[in-house]
Amino acid sequence: MTPDSAPEPPLVATTRPRPEQPLLVAGPGGAAILSADGSFCLPWDTRGAPLEWGGVYAQGVRLCGPWSVAVGSAGAVTPLGPATLRSLRHWRWGVETVHELAGLRIVDELFAITGVPGVGRQLTVARTGPGPDEVRVECEVPLALAPVLIEGVQPHDFELRTRDTSVRAAAHGSALCVESEPLPSLLAVDGSPWIGGRRAGPAQAVRFAYDLAVPAEGASTLAWVLWGGLESTVEGSGRAGRAALDSREAWRGSASALWQAWAASIPCLETPDDPVLSSGYRLAAGALRALYSDPEPGMHGLVAGYPWYSALWFRDIGWMLPAVLWLGDVDRVVATLGTAFRFQAPRTLALLGGTAGELPMQLSPGPIFLYGTSDTTLYYPGIVRRLVRHTGDPSIADPYPGGLASILDWATGKLDATSGLFTNGGEVEVMKQKADELGRVQYGIDAFDTTIWDSADRRDHAVDIQVLWWECLDALADLERIRGGSRTAELEGRAATARRAVADRYRWPEQRYLVDSILRSGIRREQVRPNALRAVAAGLLDDATARAVSERADEGDLSTAWGLRTLSSADPSYDPLAYHEGQVWPIATAWAAAAAFRTGRVDAGVHYLDLLAGQIVHENGYANECYRGDAPTAFDSCFLLGFSVAPFLTTVFEGLWGLTPRLHGRTVECRPNFPAAWRSAALLGLKLGGGTLDLRWTEGEIRARWDGPWPLTFTGDHGSVELAPGGSGTLPRSAPTPPS
Repeated sequence: MTPDSAPEPPLVATTRPRPEQPLLVAGPGGAAILSADGSFCLPWDTRGAPLEWGGVYAQGVRLCGPWSVAVGSAGAVTPLGPATLRSLRHWRWGVETVHELAGLRIVDELFAITGVPGVGRQLTVARTGPGPDEVRVECEVPLALAPVLIEGVQPHDFELRTRDTSVRAAAHGSALCVESEPLPSLLAVDGSPWIGGRRAGPAQAVRFAYDLAVPAEGASTLAWVLWGGLESTVEGSGRAGRAALDSREAWRGSASALWQAWAASIPCLETPDDPVLSSGYRLAAGALRALYSDPEPGMHGLVAGYPWYSALWFRDIGWMLPAVLWLGDVDRVVATLGTAFRFQAPRTLALLGGTAGELPMQLSPGPIFLYGTSDTTLYYPGIVRRLVRHTGDPSIADPYPGGLASILDWATGKLDATSGLFTNGGEVEVMKQKADELGRVQYGIDAFDTTIWDSADRRDHAVDIQVLWWECLDALADLERIRGGSRTAELEGRAATARRAVADRYRWPEQRYLVDSILRSGIRREQVRPNALRAVAAGLLDDATARAVSERADEGDLSTAWGLRTLSSADPSYDPLAYHEGQVWPIATAWAAAAAFRTGRVDAGVHYLDLLAGQIVHENGYANECYRGDAPTAFDSCFLLGFSVAPFLTTVFEGLWGLTPRLHGRTVECRPNFPAAWRSAALLGLKLGGGTLDLRWTEGEIRARWDGPWPLTFTGDHGSVELAPGGSGTLPRSAPTPPS
């Protein structure tokens, strides 16, 4: 399918206001958040109360709040919104609303654009009846300029000025710029007329007024580019904003074509016996792509989520990159790894919570960065290994040996001298202690721990962190073996020790489970959390124990009809509204799916994937961060979180299809886990090693076609087949009969 062979269906198409439906229009440089009610607003549950998140975001900065437009006459304008809305269509790359009022038809379009970090917006006004020759259009831009990593901090004083054809606002190193065509006829700040020039002091909003001539037949247009982020970006970009505005006739076509070209390039999943799963897969892939972010030159990655995590969080990215790789975007993975290792801590940075070798937890242009997690750094050796396995090019890891060695040294320094277990927690206390010494720095971080469930006290040796430590060592051993290094045996031995520690020390026979964490004193925290499933999915337990743990997670105290809770409802600490003490998280549901597939519980694995796919379809291509533990209602939740969609995608490839690429050895393993009720499935256009692999499964048989640069061994449970470039082959249905 070529990018222009078929129109792309909208994610949301409606003729009535839907204020509960969030909309995200995002490109690598900027994003806009709004809702499907015809306005530019999104009141969203935040920490248990609704806050307004509508606006434009770029370079890790919320540039403005709800960007309103009103149309009418100079004496009376009517806001475009629910009362005027006639239709709305939303794609990942844009939103189109149609409004009617007082003899006018107005088409309001918003696009992700290139050239500047921001968005383009265009209003087309046409007459539907008699009226004046001139229409007044007023738009208001509420000022924000709040860096998203500094939660709750927003300036009140701004420097405003007009320059050439733009209006600019700046505060504390952040800035926005508004370009429009035609130019405004009037400006006002907080209701007071402003003749332009320079203005400094308190301000809340800038209002623009336009007197637009509208012919009796035909239409007139008004267009804006709203962009910015860092003040240095705005001041150093010359006429870039104007150039973006001048290309407005191409906005729609360019945005659509770029998106459709990407959509046509990713693997296609076909599950005729489970159509919700393939629909959820397609929407999840698009949601992940919407998080791509290149906030400034040399800084690449994926935004953690929207609305309040719109910056690079490298723990979250650690969960997202495997899915990005499966979707075939090697360049995005390489660029993101380059950014992560660029900001690897060269030494102890106590105020930032960093020690030598640690990778950043949070990063935003400026740069603003912070370390201080126990788990973030441990993900990245495994991602480098995946990169080698997917591409078949060992040299692709050449930039990382120094950084990987520093990771090993950092992690070794966190081992407990008595038990040998990896130690997590304590980083936040160190940051706060250092800040108290200076007396001028305050952190808005309230965390016992620094694992993925960071507001739950899981110190000192959380089970999933031990699994990550094993994975780190196992990946380092593999990479050392591939490059012919001398430390392979040492690293393999250390990985075996870490594996035994998980398998032996965390057993909890009474619950047929694993304990959640172990204190340095030896006390075991006997809590049932989904984190133990990570050990099952990683293959660290014997078959009987692994199956028992996976089955135990299915029980009603942990598993609900909408996913897995973060803590058993039978635990004294359980709270269905608590972030990490009882809410349901999609990432935990993906862990349950991966564990079920690993233990041969195929129907359970597909059930959990179907839960996730159904949520994504129901939410029109978004995936909430978390839900109440006692009801399938999103609560205290981003409406789109990267690690709500990415683990689902990864599990489709690795759990459902059982794929393990080892392209450096010119081999791909495929051990699918399809329910007995299924009759067929396909995975087409899988990008591996510079080639493309198509898989079709019918009646227990897999037919593979390989279009790559060299022969490939395709192997399964019952044999293997050699695929020549451009050739096909079929895996045996069952094991061959042994000779008598």
